[in-house]
Amino acid sequence: MSNRTTIPEDLYKFEWPSSPTLSPDGQLAIYEKTIACLENNNYETQLYLTDTKGNSRRILKNSGTSNVEPIWSPDGKTVAFVSNAVYGRQVWLLNIKDDETYCLTRFRHGISSIIWSPNGKKIYGVVPVDAEKEAEVFTENQSVDDANNEILQIHKEWDESAKRFNRLYYKNDGIGLQTSLIRQIVAIDVSTGAFEQLTRGTNDVFEPTVSADGRYIAFSSNRENEIKQFCGQIYRVPTSGGEVDLLYDHLPSSSPSYSPDGKWLAFFVTESCQKRLLVINANGGEARCLSEQYPDTLCDMNFTDMRYLKSPLRPQWSKNSQYVYALGTREGRNEIIRLSMDPFQNQVVVIIGGDRTIFHYAYDGDKTFVVAYSTVNHPGKIAVIKVDESDTIEFQHRDPKEEFSITSVPLFPEVEVRLDDCNDQLLTELIVVEPETFSYQSEDDWQIQGFVLKPANMEAGRKYPVLLDIHGGPHSSYGFSYFHQMQLFAAHGYAVIYINPRGSSGFGKEFTNAVHGDYGGKDMTDILNGLDKALRQFDYLDGNQVAVNGISYGGFMVNWLVTHTNRFFAAVSEGCISNWVSMYGTSDISPLFVEQEFQGKTDFETLLKFSPLSYVDQVKTPLMLLHSENDLRCPIEQAEQFYSHIKRRGGEVEFVRMPNASHGLLAYGEPRLRVERLNAMINFINTRLLKPIKAGACTNERGG
Repeated sequence: MSNRTTIPEDLYKFEWPSSPTLSPDGQLAIYEKTIACLENNNYETQLYLTDTKGNSRRILKNSGTSNVEPIWSPDGKTVAFVSNAVYGRQVWLLNIKDDETYCLTRFRHGISSIIWSPNGKKIYGVVPVDAEKEAEVFTENQSVDDANNEILQIHKEWDESAKRFNRLYYKNDGIGLQTSLIRQIVAIDVSTGAFEQLTRGTNDVFEPTVSADGRYIAFSSNRENEIKQFCGQIYRVPTSGGEVDLLYDHLPSSSPSYSPDGKWLAFFVTESCQKRLLVINANGGEARCLSEQYPDTLCDMNFTDMRYLKSPLRPQWSKNSQYVYALGTREGRNEIIRLSMDPFQNQVVVIIGGDRTIFHYAYDGDKTFVVAYSTVNHPGKIAVIKVDESDTIEFQHRDPKEEFSITSVPLFPEVEVRLDDCNDQLLTELIVVEPETFSYQSEDDWQIQGFVLKPANMEAGRKYPVLLDIHGGPHSSYGFSYFHQMQLFAAHGYAVIYINPRGSSGFGKEFTNAVHGDYGGKDMTDILNGLDKALRQFDYLDGNQVAVNGISYGGFMVNWLVTHTNRFFAAVSEGCISNWVSMYGTSDISPLFVEQEFQGKTDFETLLKFSPLSYVDQVKTPLMLLHSENDLRCPIEQAEQFYSHIKRRGGEVEFVRMPNASHGLLAYGEPRLRVERLNAMINFINTRLLKPIKAGACTNERGG
């Protein structure tokens, strides 16, 4: 029997592995695996235990639907994790030997970001606390039903009450408006569940990490009028309680990590859209950058719909404290790199790489990694990789004008041990199309990377309609990852072209920052030059039938394109930006984001000049505006304005409003809405084709 092409409902068959963690002896690993559930229109995340040779695997079934953040006790006998099984999100303990679990905590507002003390006697975590009170717990005699009702009542009172704010940043997409609760660190006694609150104040704390001697917890914290998502400064607090010390105060900082010898603290700083890795003395002092020779950004910036939630990745140390490891994004690939603490050894070494998108990894401090990743033909794998020096490569910088010497990089190291059969069964059913990479010279002689995905069941000698897909950000990137939406369009007989124009991450700081102050300028030229290059290079593309879609920044670019050209037969603008003036005052990451992107020039004249709304009378292309009603990143008023002006002028435009969804609908919105979204996009574009695709060319039926 022949395989079938992709359908939207395949969403319910995908499995997303993530967040592996290794036992202290390196013999076992635990990881998360998430699936979309049709019955309850939500997601379920369970934990799996496996040996690192891939010989055995079992689910650590808990009654909760969200079982996350697994961490091993120092002796390897117990695993702590966060579950929503009872009392909201609480710490649970699992005895590995007898497979028994029990709930350790009862915090009224839940807990996250848990870590073990080095002696295994305490667990530290972050708990939301009322700024005027201490951390609260449910009473011992309070039943689960009573606690759940109390949680519902807390939410109800918040939803129905007036809200007062005095901070510049008071909302967060996917979470909502900021409550009076402030995240603080608590220390929990593992044997009794008793706890002590270690930090207090009016600012949230994030990402606690404990020193090797157990004396201090370092963390990041934002001050008033700073964006929570970008964190802020690095602090520490004694685990015995006491005064908080400021260790680093210069750039937005995040993800601190102590060296095993206790002498150093590594962390990331964000500067001009790039993450760099710095180290300071554990007691504070002057910082030193280890990543000067790696001009690309040290985080996962690849754009895909095949990931449930991103988890922040700390710098990870070798056991001898001589090397620090980090995840980098470069030319559409995510790779694990090694940075040396030796100031005279500044060469960056790529330890694990190739054509893949790495979501998460764990490291034993020696040679063993557990890596969760995707490739263009696989939605998600998890594997053990042993690193050998002979398999590594030295990082080589590429100038924006330098041609791409390699378009395909084999996975390395070559040998890995799969720990799960995630997605393998589904892939035996599907026709999966692999993209072809290409590159071209655009403005300023800069070299640009592009991809073309052929139609499924393509027939030689035929021409096929084209979908030009534009990523968000603008500082994310398209790369070597499975993309359900693109496979779906290929299944419907479209070739998909997707490009990394200037502004994308993974091509150096100059490339990433080139879009600043020039939205709709050379970035648009890069995109159109890439489209024209693909039309010339691939003879199966029908240049007379090209549609365009994009999300977030991609939605801005779609709006900009349809106000500046009529070459597309249809357009879908999702989670878009149409008016930078209102975006400055309504987005959860503005005004800082708008100030950054327009280099501080935020006067009305400048912002209107770069706003598609200013040119709305030029729109002739049939347009669908698709927007989530709870989008706080690019609020729905952006689509409302564009829609009303086009409609009033008699233009062909549709407005699709997605309820109960945030800006992240594509990746982690309600599964039914994700399916509905895909169907809406396909149907809108299909009905506007000039030449309908021949029946049977992209059938979803199984052949005989």
